[in-house]
Amino acid sequence: MKKTFWILVLCQMSLYAQTTTTAIDSPLFTSKSSNWKIVKDVNVNIDEKNSLSYTPGLGVLLCEHQQGKYGMEYELFSKQEHGDMDIEFDFMMAKGSNSGFYLQSRYEIQLFDSWGVKTPKYYDCGGIYERWKENNPEGEKGYEGYAPRVNVCKAPGLWQHMKISFQAPRFNPEGKKIANAKILFITLNGVLIHENVELSGVTRGSISETEVAKAPFRIQGDHGSIAFRNIYINDFDKTPGSLTDLNYKVYYGSYMHDADLSKIKIDESGKTNELTWEVTKNTNDYVFVINGKYNAPTAGKYTFTTQMAGNSTLKVDGKQILGNNWTVSGQTREASIDLTAGEHSIELFNNKRDGWLKPVLGFWSAGPGFRATAHHSLGSTIASKGADPIIINANTNTTLRSFMDFKKNPTDKNFRIVHAISVGSPSQIHYTYDLDKGTILQVWKGNFLDATPMWNDRGDGSSVPLGSVTVFNHDLTLSKPNLALPVDTSGSAYRPLGYTLDENDLPTFKYEIYGTKVSDAIKVVEEKYLAREISLSNANDLVAKVAEGKIIEEVAKGLYAIDDKSYFIKTSQQAEVKNNNELYIRPENNKISYQILF
Repeated sequence: MKKTFWILVLCQMSLYAQTTTTAIDSPLFTSKSSNWKIVKDVNVNIDEKNSLSYTPGLGVLLCEHQQGKYGMEYELFSKQEHGDMDIEFDFMMAKGSNSGFYLQSRYEIQLFDSWGVKTPKYYDCGGIYERWKENNPEGEKGYEGYAPRVNVCKAPGLWQHMKISFQAPRFNPEGKKIANAKILFITLNGVLIHENVELSGVTRGSISETEVAKAPFRIQGDHGSIAFRNIYINDFDKTPGSLTDLNYKVYYGSYMHDADLSKIKIDESGKTNELTWEVTKNTNDYVFVINGKYNAPTAGKYTFTTQMAGNSTLKVDGKQILGNNWTVSGQTREASIDLTAGEHSIELFNNKRDGWLKPVLGFWSAGPGFRATAHHSLGSTIASKGADPIIINANTNTTLRSFMDFKKNPTDKNFRIVHAISVGSPSQIHYTYDLDKGTILQVWKGNFLDATPMWNDRGDGSSVPLGSVTVFNHDLTLSKPNLALPVDTSGSAYRPLGYTLDENDLPTFKYEIYGTKVSDAIKVVEEKYLAREISLSNANDLVAKVAEGKIIEEVAKGLYAIDDKSYFIKTSQQAEVKNNNELYIRPENNKISYQILF
């Protein structure tokens, strides 16, 4: 019996165009097997292969499958066919589990428990699976598989996020393929792992060797257990918007950004077939205003992106949707507006009077059913080349002192840590420690640090993590249970005592708090996770606040899921969850030990 599943799919609000796909009243997926179900929540046993449990309800799409039973009847197919498409989703792997997301049921993006893999292959999480020719000699049957650039796969049982941008193959009116399918990009847990990968044909496991313009997507369900939620789809099957009737006016001179142009002599004017900053003859001290018509193919929300050096504005139908702000050459701005189908007036204003800025003009639009489309000439943004990046690799255990900026909450402004030290490992697991608090600020997987902001030109002293970052609360400190946590270190008599390096160049941080001397050692274990041991000269009634989040759950004995299963804290010591959102560990034999799994 064919089973039908219902799941809510929301339209994605982003730079790209959006269409609305809703399955509130109609089935979206079909499967011939009972291994797919809708549940409320899932917990994975991280110590046992392919083991999980769930609670009944709505919100999570679960494949619960015994490994070793294979067949197409266990697969899940979308009712909706797609061509060009962006799709993003959360997924959770059982330990040792294996699945795959097949674009058009033909091109597989691998989903796999690759936690701890140092050098990922095409079959690891996020890999583009290989093609296959059975008639080739042994050892040559598989070809053209693409490994992710870096392994940022989280531990089994944690929610992960993937976004795939896909361009379908192109066919002429006679049905002959004239362009291969392409992966425009894939991000895994916020890190770019593929970009502009052309697919010469279907990958192994395809439903058919024949490529098509549209087909359903498919999720592999016969290699183990996996869960999904928060699925967002954008279809791109509409004609892009276009610009026509471009004309320009240019004013030469060092004018203020808000000068009244009606009182200034026009030095150049005319029509142009291309949108380019080269309507001017100068590379500085100019103002230009370019007007034109933007044709919106269908009614809906349109997003416009501009790139101009100096002060600029953007008007649509006489309404200023980007205000008069100053930007550097490589910076972009964007704004969205609802448009009716048909022609709309566009006005671009640019005032540049900083000679060190390179002139540039970029203009993109995205709307219902089409991706961001460039409307400027090919060379109009070339002048905006940024600084060459200064990358710090951690081929050995590496430490770097710098400022570190982060957001305590996504909507907050940046918060700067001025005495931060980042510790990098060749296992590609890194962390930042705040020497002013005695706390771990953040952990990440991937490459180590971008030091360009610190060392390029004058620099601002900061560095940036180059991986999938998990940020912790800044106030995870030692405290006394009968006292409120101090808002600063003055109430705890905190005194930093520096750090020492062992024979492997790994630091142990030292400080004094509440009169107790502390040694804080953090190490990478099995190239998978961090283990932390805090040694106290005297426990002195201290407890360690080791995690804070919107919700903290004990999902197994001594295993705590933080912030909706974004990372785990594991400990064999006495621990306590307060108010469902704070986790404390008490010392045993003057030590506090726990692991961070992410």
